[in-house]
Amino acid sequence: MKTLIVVVAICLSAMVNASPVNYEGIVDDIIKEAQEITVNTANALQTQYKVIVVEPLHQVDTAAQNIENRREEDVSCVEAKDPEVEEIVNTLHDEMIVCGSIAAQTSVEIMNDVNSATQQLVFDGYDVLKLYKKCKNYKNSVLRSSCYAKLSIKATLYIRNSRRSIKTIKEANKRVPDVFVDADACTHKSADKAIVELNVVQSEVDACIKANI
Repeated sequence: MKTLIVVVAICLSAMVNASPVNYEGIVDDIIKEAQEITVNTANALQTQYKVIVVEPLHQVDTAAQNIENRREEDVSCVEAKDPEVEEIVNTLHDEMIVCGSIAAQTSVEIMNDVNSATQQLVFDGYDVLKLYKKCKNYKNSVLRSSCYAKLSIKATLYIRNSRRSIKTIKEANKRVPDVFVDADACTHKSADKAIVELNVVQSEVDACIKANI
């Protein structure tokens, strides 16, 4: 509805050969809306990354650190298990790369779509404002009237196209949760497996230390 009102106002301003429409405000509002959605999309991707990558890695690191903490009590018991711990952690990292590769590629595609749409809004908005300033500088009333007529058409097209661009950005934002569903299950499954294996190693280290007391 707001878009329709602005378009009508632009058309009326051209009919009366004046410029009551705040073209700078129109362009600024559209770009701000697009930028806000873009930031939200980037934040959503970052949050999802933490959930599917950072959190499982942290859990595994904690399990590995628990074993490392026993080194001060008995170096030999922990050293004997170092190769096994290293293999478990390395396997996890390899599996995490496989789990996240598709999600990472889709994330890049989402941000590319968002950035392309946002850049188009910025560049087209600049063209509108450039013509607006040109119209204001005309002293001849005929040339100024003709210029504002062209401006009304360009601004109307810009507003209509901006709706499509913002729709593209919003749709990209909605794709974020689905992107990580499979990757999330995959990384947490790998992390859970690694933690179980590290807990077994922890028990063996504990038993070794107890036997050496």
